[in-house]
Amino acid sequence: MTDRGRTALDTVHAQLDAFNAHDLDAFVATYAADAVIVGVAPDPIVGAAAIRAFYESRLANPDLSCTIDDSVLFGTRWVVAQEQVVNAGVATETIATFDVVDGLIARASMLKA
Repeated sequence: MTDRGRTALDTVHAQLDAFNAHDLDAFVATYAADAVIVGVAPDPIVGAAAIRAFYESRLANPDLSCTIDDSVLFGTRWVVAQEQVVNAGVATETIATFDVVDGLIARASMLKA
């Protein structure tokens, strides 16, 4: 589902809301069919099916959540976010970059502190 009327920040926040709601379908729907995620697994995660497979067990974990402490929009499609990913009460600071095209995340890169 493409939401061309959604801004890049709106898309990133929709992805965050779905992550925190542990809603796998809504989470995957914020990504383009050929999206790439790097920095969360040893190899890039490529495509909606791979994103679904990777995040299915993670979003089944009720102790997993994420907050965005700060974010910056560059142009109309690049978002850089300072995040706190919390798992079982332990927070990990993450810098995330999102390239959003036509309302969907085309590429995400995570760098854990």
